[in-house]
Amino acid sequence: PTQASEPPPELTRREREVLLVLCRTVLGGAAFTEPASIREIADALVVTEAAVKQHLAHLYDKFGIHGGGERRRVQLANEALRRGAVTIAALREADASDAKRAR
Repeated sequence: PTQASEPPPELTRREREVLLVLCRTVLGGAAFTEPASIREIADALVVTEAAVKQHLAHLYDKFGIHGGGERRRVQLANEALRRGAVTIAALREADASDAKRAR
């Protein structure tokens, strides 16, 4: 039998915002998309890179992603999408909201 994926962990509002920015590149349409960089996340949320790194550290723990390196961001983005912490609909909604604010 197929195994149901784990539900997403409890997230703070800011952790959810970090995940949305991290995963937003999926909307570009490319099959193998690199998630947003720490700098891109910091710029989008108007926070420091140190703050983003702290939120990412919490997210890695919550999603059970261990080890080092930049590939952790890819693993986190994939896991967030797989477990439903981030959905394509939520990404589109956040993107549309940002576009309205930019006008």
